[in-house]
Amino acid sequence: MISRLAPLRVAPIQVPFRGARVVALAAFVLLSGVVSAEPPGWDQGRSVYERRVRPAEAAEKVDWEARVTALLREEPGDLVVTAVGDVIFNERISHLEAPDRKNLLRILQEADVAIGNLEFSINDRPELQKVFYNFRAPREFAWELAATGISLVSLANNHALDFGREGLLECLRALDLSGIAHAGAGRTLAEAREPGTKRPPGQKGRVALLSYMRYWTDRDRCADPSGPCLATIDPATVLVARSDGTVESVEGPQERDVKAMEEDVLLAKRRHGPVFVSYHVHDVSHARAYGIQDTTPPNEEIPFRRAIDAGADAVLGSGPHVLRGIELRNGRPIFYSLSNFIYQYRTPKAIPTDLPHQRDSEMPRPANVSVWDRRDSREVMESVVARMTYRDGLLRRLELIPVTIDDEGPLFGVPRLASTKRAKEIVELLQRLSAPYGTKIAWKGWYGEVELPAIASPSPQTAS
Repeated sequence: MISRLAPLRVAPIQVPFRGARVVALAAFVLLSGVVSAEPPGWDQGRSVYERRVRPAEAAEKVDWEARVTALLREEPGDLVVTAVGDVIFNERISHLEAPDRKNLLRILQEADVAIGNLEFSINDRPELQKVFYNFRAPREFAWELAATGISLVSLANNHALDFGREGLLECLRALDLSGIAHAGAGRTLAEAREPGTKRPPGQKGRVALLSYMRYWTDRDRCADPSGPCLATIDPATVLVARSDGTVESVEGPQERDVKAMEEDVLLAKRRHGPVFVSYHVHDVSHARAYGIQDTTPPNEEIPFRRAIDAGADAVLGSGPHVLRGIELRNGRPIFYSLSNFIYQYRTPKAIPTDLPHQRDSEMPRPANVSVWDRRDSREVMESVVARMTYRDGLLRRLELIPVTIDDEGPLFGVPRLASTKRAKEIVELLQRLSAPYGTKIAWKGWYGEVELPAIASPSPQTAS
């Protein structure tokens, strides 16, 4: 191994021919350590992957195998659908043997259908990266996504086009080849608005998913419906005159986009069984200077509710990267945000210095704390798995399994079942956030269960 020494002044070795003289000089310089054969590596010693600043949570003696086995109880004819929030990862987690991680994935794997928001691209085109965040994994990584249990993904989000149209097309192909159904992005706009579907074993109908995005601007609105597109519900701002003579700017969703979504839901209900709508929203700033964005603005609640009114069986919110409240509308759940599920957003191999992440506007900035000691807000690293059990077309049970995500260490961004203490705190948070909607959530010892009305709206299982 050639050591990296300080540069030395050396005299050239006298040899008969000029070419030989140059070769001899180069060899001497290299062997002397003036020039390193390898460039210096990036120092990751202070990154969140390598350095812990928080005390580890006290170990809890829990038989996770027994707990989850009891949770997975079912009756003949049950249809179990699980839903999680944002999924961003590029390193395998399905092989982890820790009981709190293994049994978390087991909940997804044992479900008939498991839905997640795929907020990274699966492609082999790293040179197409358009933004700082490198949310990408190679095409074979689709099998790892499948191994987690996720079988149906929403794609309408603000990172779907991070690698351009070519990257999106490769991602669609990789998902198709791994048996993962998808919605919200397509080779054309019409395809993006079609539902992704899965036919669960023992069920006559198919579970359908529609997916839409609402970004801060209309930057991802489809410009060419005949080419690769996302399904979007874009915002618009209008000026409103008040009675006191002032003028106010009011922002809200475009009516034509909401009506297009309603038509998609109506058509999907005619053809399939339960229809789920995924809605990825960026409605308020994520900068921590504005606090934790755990409340949905009133105008932004409109598309969620209109989807239910059109016939959707549940609406799955994602995008705010924190939990928001749950509303029951006509007995059908609206999850205004399911937060994150897998959150490996730092990608140390592709972005080898951690400082830009530590200075990100979404990171808290406490006073007199080193930039290297900052960590993501606790709320960002908490979520739930929504477990919905249907029978005879009715929602019979809605369970909320609390999840925490490692915010430092080699498993940064990897989820686990929350300890009893943290689980109770997460359920209490959801109780508080859901109270304005009149939703009641019961504590079941290590998870929560939404109290459903006596009669829920039917979701017919039609053949398809």
